[in-house]
Formats: sequence, structure tokens, C-alpha cells
Amino acid sequence: MNKLKIGVALGCSLDRSEETEFALMKKYGFEATFTDVGTTENRQRWAEKCAENGLFYSSIHAPFKKAAVIWEDSIDGDDAEKELMDCIDACTEVEVPILVVHPFIGFDKHDPTPTGLTRFCRLADYAEKKNIRLAIENVEGEEYLDYLMNGLRSYGSVGFCLDTGHELCYNRGRDLLKDYGDRLCYLHINSNMGVTDPDGKITFLDDSHMLPFDGKASMEFLAERLKKYQYQGVLMMELVRGNRRERNTNDCYLAMSDDEYYAQAAARINKLRDML
Repeated sequence: MNKLKIGVALGCSLDRSEETEFALMKKYGFEATFTDVGTTENRQRWAEKCAENGLFYSSIHAPFKKAAVIWEDSIDGDDAEKELMDCIDACTEVEVPILVVHPFIGFDKHDPTPTGLTRFCRLADYAEKKNIRLAIENVEGEEYLDYLMNGLRSYGSVGFCLDTGHELCYNRGRDLLKDYGDRLCYLHINSNMGVTDPDGKITFLDDSHMLPFDGKASMEFLAERLKKYQYQGVLMMELVRGNRRERNTNDCYLAMSDDEYYAQAAARINKLRDML
């Protein structure tokens, strides 16, 4: 396996300025980042900052607040589809190759629909024309992920984004690469403490986005799988420095200086890279 680029998302460090974050990424040897979709002005600025700091602008993360209604045959569903179409265009504007998309949002529904699949087929067709890869991420609503990954199997423009923390707390530790490793095109590397509710209830509060090698997500198992499926993309971390509501998992990060936090983040992702 070739030496992979290491990356961290923009915006993971509380309310620090973009200038500060870009400077810290460069200082600690990061080679890639990703952002949300922002505005045209935002994207152009981020692309310029990436170029100035020697960073690969590797992906854009699509909005996900409408990820449930895209499965509906409704005006809201139409709006959700258009939003993702616009995100594909946003990627082309700044030559970002990957759009990360959530297949669903919420914990109470478990019924993917043919309407939703049809919408994603149109998105996959459009992405192919624009030479953009749609990376479907594992989140809550595992049924929706499986429905899309199976229904979109014939589309070369569709791949899989493994979020290592989500795999632990939303997918109860299911080995998702066993099913989708051959289509792995992107990573969100982070950790958490798994499902902590005594009754086994899945909740977003467990999705703490801790540094790799903290928490319970096995980086050793991740390395084994990345080697098995010959992953050639970015080792990208998606981190949250602060705590979820009523949680204290990330207290140690809040106690660090900015330099200490980025130094730790770099050390952890370099450790994973060395394991590969």
C-alpha cells in the first residue's frame, strides 16, 4: 500500500478561525481536509486556502437535514433531491472529487422507498456526468444505507464512506466493510464509547467523534480491513473537540491548547498510517 495522505476536517476545533485551523493543519503535517458545502464564496476561499497551505481539498459533505424527506414523493422530497444536485455542482466548481452524502436522518423510521432509490439513481447519473463520486456514509437508519448500496451497485459514480465512530454507535459494531469494502472510497475516522444506553437505545449523544485510539473503535481492526480492501484514499479524521450534551467524553480535549490538540490528532493519524 502506498503512503496515504492524512487529513482532518475543517471546523473540528470549536470556534477557532479558519486562518488558525489552516495554519495548524499545515504546522502539524496534515495533507488534506474537507468542508461542508457552504456558499460559492466559502468554497472559493477554502479552495484558495487549501492551495496556499498545500492541502488536498478532498471532499465536500452534503447537508443532511433533509435526508429523511428525500425518500418521500413530495415537494419537500423534490427540494432535498435538488439540494444534492446543487452539491454535485458545488464540487465541480472547486474541483473536489467526492461528495459525502447521508442516506437518512433519524431513529424512528426504517422503511426505505422506491421513490428514494429513484432519486438517488438520478443523482448517481448526474454525478457520473460531472465526474464526481457520491460517497454514501453509514449513519443512523442502517436499512437506508443497505437499500441504496444494493440498489446503486451498478453505478460507478457511487462509493462508500466508512465512518468508524458511526459503525460502533449507530451500527452496533457491524463490520460494514464486509459488505461494502470493495466500494470504499472515503473515510471519516473517529471513535466513541459505543452504545451506552442501558437498554441499548441508539442515540446521537454517543456519536462523540473522539480522537482515534481513544474510545472503543478498534484502529487495529480498521488497519486490517484497509489493507485487505487495498484502500487508496485519504486517512481523513472527522473530529468534534467538544462534548455532546450531558456528556464528558471529550473533556481532555477541551483542556488542551490548540497546538496540543492538533499535535495529538496528527500523532494518532500518523500512528494509523504507520500500521498500514
